[in-house]
Amino acid sequence: MDSELAYLIGAIEPADAAAAAVCKKKMRSVDGDKRLAALATQLAGIRRTAAPAPLRKGVVIFAADHAVDGGENETKGRNSKADALEIASGRGAVNKIAHRIGAGVLLLDVGLEADLPESPGFQVLKVMHGSRFFGRQAAMTEDEMLDALFSGVQVAENLADEGYTAIALGNLGERALLSAFMVTAPFLSANLDLLRADTHAARQMKNLQGLWEKAGVDGRQPLLILQYFGAPDIAALTGVVLAAAKRRLAVVFDNAVTGAAVLTAGALCPHALDYVLPSAAYVEPVHRMQMRKLGMQPFLQTAAHADCAMGSVLGLSLLDAAVQLLTE
Repeated sequence: MDSELAYLIGAIEPADAAAAAVCKKKMRSVDGDKRLAALATQLAGIRRTAAPAPLRKGVVIFAADHAVDGGENETKGRNSKADALEIASGRGAVNKIAHRIGAGVLLLDVGLEADLPESPGFQVLKVMHGSRFFGRQAAMTEDEMLDALFSGVQVAENLADEGYTAIALGNLGERALLSAFMVTAPFLSANLDLLRADTHAARQMKNLQGLWEKAGVDGRQPLLILQYFGAPDIAALTGVVLAAAKRRLAVVFDNAVTGAAVLTAGALCPHALDYVLPSAAYVEPVHRMQMRKLGMQPFLQTAAHADCAMGSVLGLSLLDAAVQLLTE
């Protein structure tokens, strides 16, 4: 393992059990939603106090296209470019929702197929022009994977230095769901039969399982899984989760793509999961399997396969409610 990454992982401590216990005792006298009380308890452990200050919230969206040399790449990144331009200009739906809850939005290009100019809401940290198709070769080289991961680490460190205390994770890019599945499945080796039944794609599953076996990866090798089957956005999101846990920031994630990053970060450092909160439950089978593996219960229900951090931003509003519950 890279020495800098090993140092980062070693610096991550568990959430504060004493503060969580004080909060849990406090919540026994509170009438209302027990799940919100549980969220407040987790937040107390993250912030190391049963009376946390109002959160300073940020939304971090990593943009990357996937499998750009694969046969499914018909748009050549045009759709993701249009989505990125909308968010970078402040016109996106996520911008409007984030504004209402007092959260800033930062969009970062770590792997879009197209090139866009930087602007106040858009930074270029491009590692590659889209990940490669894992059916032919590794999605990233080791250096590309680590460059993307440490880009995420630096973003989280910068936000912590600026006083942010809660981060919503998001992704933007084409063909990301299959990469999320390919990263997720090796961590679910004991439950692949369930996943196979959920997707109704037994033949396809057999072919994909052959790719994992050919690469020689399993759930004990999270960095290799990320390199062979991930993409720059998933790697960068993994870095954000790890660095945020080190700096004791709360992290909200939403869909199967951000969930793949959470699974990877948890495989690298189980303590990192103390700082992570799910927002929405998605109909996507991969997301449901991620929630089972993580033992997490999302608060919100959605029928969408949303990206661009929409679910995570809604989750930030629940953190605000938890802080208010603790304060009052």
